[in-house]
Amino acid sequence: MLTQHASLLFLIGSSPLLSAADKIDFNRDIRPILSSNCFICHGPDAADRKADLRLDTREGAIRLNDGVRAINPDQLSDSEFLHRITSDDEDEVMPPPDSHKALTAEQKSLLKQWILSGAEYKDHWAFLPPVKGNVPPENVKGMVNNPVDSFILKRLAEAGLTQSEEADRRTLIRRVTYDLTGLPPSPEDVEAFVNDKSPHAYEKVVDRLLGMKRYGERMALAWMDAARYGDSSVMHADGPRDMWAWRDWVIDAYNSNMPFDRFTTEQLAGDLMPDATISQRVASGFNRNHATSDEGGAFAEELRVEYVVDRVKTTANVWMGLTMECAQCHDHKYDPISQREYYQMFAYFNNTTDPGMQTRGGNQSPVVNVPPREQAGKLAELQIKIEASQEKLDEYKRGAVPEYVKWLRVAQKSAGNALPEPTGLTHFFPLDERGGKQIKASVGGGIGQIGGRVYPAKRGDGGGLRFDGKTAVTFDSWPTRERNQAFTFAAWLKVPGNGNGSVIARMDVGQSYRGYDLWLQNRAVGTHIISSWPNNALKVVSAQPLAPDKWQHVAVVYDGSSKAAGVKIFIDGKLVGNKVEQDSLKDSIVTQTPIKIGSRSSQGNYNGEVDELRIYNRALSEGEIQRLGGDPIKSLLATPAAERTQEQKMVLLEHYLTSQDKNYQQLVSAHGKLLAEESGIKNQKATSVMVMQDNAANKTRKTYILDRGAYDQPIKEGPDAVVNPGVPAALPGLVEGAAPNRLGLAQWLTSGENPLTARVAVNRYWALLFGRGLVKSVDDLGNQGSPPSHPELLDWLAVDFVESGWDVKRMLKQIALSATYRQASRLTPQLAKADPENILLARSPRFRLQGEFIRDTALDLSGLLVETIGGPSVKPYQPPNIWNEVSLNGGLRYKRDNGEKLYRRSMYTYWKRSAPMPNMLIFDAPTREKCMIQRPITNTPLQALVTLNDPQFVEAARAFAQRIIKEGGKDTASRINHGFNLALSRPATQPEVQVIERVLGDQLTRFRNEPNKAKEFLTVGEMPRDETIDPVEHAAWMVVGQLLLNMDETLTRG
Repeated sequence: MLTQHASLLFLIGSSPLLSAADKIDFNRDIRPILSSNCFICHGPDAADRKADLRLDTREGAIRLNDGVRAINPDQLSDSEFLHRITSDDEDEVMPPPDSHKALTAEQKSLLKQWILSGAEYKDHWAFLPPVKGNVPPENVKGMVNNPVDSFILKRLAEAGLTQSEEADRRTLIRRVTYDLTGLPPSPEDVEAFVNDKSPHAYEKVVDRLLGMKRYGERMALAWMDAARYGDSSVMHADGPRDMWAWRDWVIDAYNSNMPFDRFTTEQLAGDLMPDATISQRVASGFNRNHATSDEGGAFAEELRVEYVVDRVKTTANVWMGLTMECAQCHDHKYDPISQREYYQMFAYFNNTTDPGMQTRGGNQSPVVNVPPREQAGKLAELQIKIEASQEKLDEYKRGAVPEYVKWLRVAQKSAGNALPEPTGLTHFFPLDERGGKQIKASVGGGIGQIGGRVYPAKRGDGGGLRFDGKTAVTFDSWPTRERNQAFTFAAWLKVPGNGNGSVIARMDVGQSYRGYDLWLQNRAVGTHIISSWPNNALKVVSAQPLAPDKWQHVAVVYDGSSKAAGVKIFIDGKLVGNKVEQDSLKDSIVTQTPIKIGSRSSQGNYNGEVDELRIYNRALSEGEIQRLGGDPIKSLLATPAAERTQEQKMVLLEHYLTSQDKNYQQLVSAHGKLLAEESGIKNQKATSVMVMQDNAANKTRKTYILDRGAYDQPIKEGPDAVVNPGVPAALPGLVEGAAPNRLGLAQWLTSGENPLTARVAVNRYWALLFGRGLVKSVDDLGNQGSPPSHPELLDWLAVDFVESGWDVKRMLKQIALSATYRQASRLTPQLAKADPENILLARSPRFRLQGEFIRDTALDLSGLLVETIGGPSVKPYQPPNIWNEVSLNGGLRYKRDNGEKLYRRSMYTYWKRSAPMPNMLIFDAPTREKCMIQRPITNTPLQALVTLNDPQFVEAARAFAQRIIKEGGKDTASRINHGFNLALSRPATQPEVQVIERVLGDQLTRFRNEPNKAKEFLTVGEMPRDETIDPVEHAAWMVVGQLLLNMDETLTRG
């Protein structure tokens, strides 16, 4: 019964605040009792409401019901409610015995006082707009550093308590360093703070910590729990996925202090933002972290609906602090959320393109490719050089116009009877090279490197090249092409009887064949346009093959529609029938792999001859295709000057410069080298991230209420059967003009008018620094959640957060600088009796560090920690058979990494959600199958078994001992002090020195008597030890290292 509120209610009940009935506050004192005991039968859920009695609203409570009013406003003492809660009759008493709920005497007394004082109802506090009330005056005893302290001191004074003294500097820097970075301070940082006598010494420490890269990692770790981040798909085979670039985005967002409203919007709807960047699309991967499956026999639609349900739950938990998932099957039992309103939220996420069946072998489309982190700096520098080089080219072109005009007058006379060239030509390859290792485009620029050998071909009086099925020509720099961009590929081809392969292709075989090509398949002409083969692709080939060993003109035309119907194939100028082999393209086809003549990125090599290869940026008509042929420059020159398009004029200028102007050719060569370097970097192995993407407007998926939440039971009858996106009526309406999609939802959450978002966020930051929120139930601000211990402070912080521009670092700094945060954590007998749970914060809380912090501390103190930021997840020490118990065939083995990957921060550990790292689970880490806002904190003997026996900790103790010996001086006492300064940020006391000396002496004796045991002890872990240290001495100090790493003070934030 209300265990989470028991001590708070006791405090309130024993304080002067409740000495008179008129001091009762409905939200603080009464609502929790009603919600826990009454609302399940007499609350918002109309379909399951008992006796047609509603007690969550005053209107329902005073309504005449079968001649009786639960609360009689005209004669309060005669209210049926009072009779029922005090009755001894099992048939009359409420709650009824079979509910297994019972009111305490204190609760009955509170309810009686409330009714007799008028039974005033208030809207639930979390649904009311937060108010930045006046800061309490500084007329009470205690230190006030900022408004946080004023609110805290006011409550302490009301309870007859006082603020604790400030913690000593060593404790304080250790506390704030763990809270803001998840790692301990270095001895150098501790001493610098202890000896800094300036009035702003502590503020400088906080500013330094907020500016460290470690800060972003610490904040991202908490967010990963909320976002249910993992490296595997969870269901069925729990196969691998790559979402670590999203995790890195979160780290960068925190380190750059991205405003929380933008942080919210990009994760909920980054893909829907105008001209969305790769970074914004990556951010939307927040809602692709959920569990997925490809189980044979499962229903794809059932899985898809389950994914949407998960997104609604996660969004509501994370940003609204509501258990909205409880309204999936019926109206919410406690909060004012109807089932229809649940499906209004459901509709925001019900229009995505990701399918129900999702691969167990990597990332399921839609995805976005992300270059490795280390490339970003190089690409940024290169981009500056490329832009400068391009400016030089443009400037040179402008200056070359007079000479170009002279050349044009002469050249136009040589055009002869050539037919005018169709517009849209971007590249033309004459393919008349004889010798050398390069192929050049006479239109559009581009120099390709020949890999292998090409042979001369002859077509009439012209030339061409023959490819032998082993050769390709690679162009490092090439414009990107997306699926909505039309094109025409045209060329003369001569193929043998077994003619196959890609005439030209920009296709990454290793990335599910992403890209496009001009393709020969058993002499049939066709094209692939692929996002991911075969389920997200187009493939169309001609119904008739080319004649063997005969030159024929071919053209493949695509209109940019992403449909097979948009592909036309022409042979010798005539439209031919075709065969559609795939017609499912819906996502990006952009790839960084180089374009090639003669093959794909690998495989698919062309055997045959080719001449006059053309590429246009539009779909040519049949008439235009019929007049293709010959030199396109002559065709452009034959076009009357007044009829030439601007594009055609630029082609002629470019041709003049590249064929006649040596200085320009040198500039182009230099520019090409820069582009080739950029392409080379981009073509390095990248990762992909699963992202959100909505269906097109004409394919919007309709949403219906699902009967009892069943995926296959949509209620389609009735004029209002279709449910449109919307928000609960108990909250402010949508922003004016908001789009009915996730972007509109994100704007509503961050409008500043929403009473929940800012409260939820600042409450979470408070919990981050104090171990519990101002609202204890950080994931539930609804009726079943805890009431705020300091409602005025919570509201003040929420409004201040919005007014600051949603500045996260500023909020954390404000809390960390408060005298409340800086208090000592000593629990006095008076505080243990008056406030055992430290709800009123008369002292600093003290609690065990979370698992990742404990492991990272061991690595940091030992000097093993590798502080690389971001990158793929790593696999440190773990039993090799830990995975086979959850594998489909029992044959899956955990293969740990080596070298530096063993010593990365714990947040980078590979997280297989069906078998997460046991040493983290023991310290209360969640599996991350579902969203978790705040972890529990337990203390069990199993945790000591981990820190004493896990190879990671044993190896860390060895390295820690080595560090103590090498850095701590020659005498035992100085070494002990060095170990204490590293582990605890303080020197050892004399009794502690004596204990350690006794332990060290015992271990030295033991290992001298059994030197083989010392050597065996020192072999744990991959990192080689310093062989110059005596093994017996090293092993003995290793035990001391274990002792220090396992001290309660080491494992505790105090």
